Amino acid sequence: MDKMINKTVLFIKTPVPMLKDDRLEPDMGMLYCASYVKKHCNVDVVYVDLSVDDKSVLMKYLDNCSIYCFSSFTANYHLTKQIVEELRKVALSDSVFIVGGHHATALPNEVSNDFDYVITGEGELAEAELISLLIEGKKPETKIIKGKCIENLDDAGWIDYTLVDLDKYTRKVKGQKSISILTSRGCPYRCEFCNSTLMREYKTVRFRSAKDVVSEILYLYHNYNYTSFRIQDDIFSINRKRLTEIANSLEGYNFSFRCFARVDNIDEEILLDFKRMGIFHLSFGVESGSQKILNLMNKGTKVEDIRHSIKLAKEYGMKCRVYLIAGYPGETIETLDETISLIKEVKPDDVSVYPLIPYPGTPLFANPSKYGIVNIDKDFSKYYQIYGDKQSGYVFETNDMDLDKLKFFRDYLVKGIADVCPWAIDDEENR
Repeated sequence: MDKMINKTVLFIKTPVPMLKDDRLEPDMGMLYCASYVKKHCNVDVVYVDLSVDDKSVLMKYLDNCSIYCFSSFTANYHLTKQIVEELRKVALSDSVFIVGGHHATALPNEVSNDFDYVITGEGELAEAELISLLIEGKKPETKIIKGKCIENLDDAGWIDYTLVDLDKYTRKVKGQKSISILTSRGCPYRCEFCNSTLMREYKTVRFRSAKDVVSEILYLYHNYNYTSFRIQDDIFSINRKRLTEIANSLEGYNFSFRCFARVDNIDEEILLDFKRMGIFHLSFGVESGSQKILNLMNKGTKVEDIRHSIKLAKEYGMKCRVYLIAGYPGETIETLDETISLIKEVKPDDVSVYPLIPYPGTPLFANPSKYGIVNIDKDFSKYYQIYGDKQSGYVFETNDMDLDKLKFFRDYLVKGIADVCPWAIDDEENR
């Protein structure tokens, strides 16, 4: 293989058309990889987001590009594959197509049939090494390349915001333009329904330093006029010392933040730090109001945790969004009624209800018989959970629950919550 003369690397975000608004924000994971490659490899890097740009934008890069990088969710993998097939027909003959992300990590052998190289786990280090080899005319020994962790996240560097036109995106917090930031990676918990568990081999829980986080927030404030932020961490408050340091630095700026929280990781000290730094909206993965279902999910939380944390958060002036899952194996009308009763009691500001989907990479997908699942639809284009006027996909059956019953359970839960808490049933994510 000769050295590649064309040293433009194209990072392409596949659209997710099943979302109500596919233009909320760029793909942060892909931008981290693109930024790292730009900094550490002798190449030009271009990021094209097909959620906000037409496919025709790709055409102007074809003569100068030999490396195409993708990341895909399970639900839009068929679209990623379609884009690659189209590009192979018109790209330079020596072009290489690379993919990473959760779906590729979960099913690398299957995905390798459609791509030249598959990177599993975290992508920055492995992708930079692969691209450096390719531009030198060398080939890795295998098509499937295991990603490597960046142990000190401060070393990963920030997203290079010059790669993306932020004005094209629509996310808002408190009516103001907003941007997501990532201050940690990984989750220490092992919920059976969550495909973050597949990354555990590659991801330990790591945190950026408070100084690095604050510096990026202030950079976005001073250079792009952002005062509203969405913290994308799985659980922002898990490192208490760091939280206090961040709050100490940001107190007085009048910023607005949303973040994800866990019901057994909320107390008055944490809430005081939240208020000091400007957090006003907490999203809780409650999942169910039935202790039976929480135990089956391996959620590790108690119904009493839910009651206590939401009550306390509201006392501190927080708006609370609750995410619920309907149709977990073992679900019954009785367990759904328990959830409805809990929602009536705690009165969250927003509730989003989704049917269970056993995503690739979850224990549910890997070992369905353990959970009584007798059929899983492998049409991954149905693997989306959408709340609002677009229907979610329904993709599995158990001995006690067929697709119609799964849909009934989801609709029953939505109606029950609408009856007891009508203000909360809402598909608006931009608060």
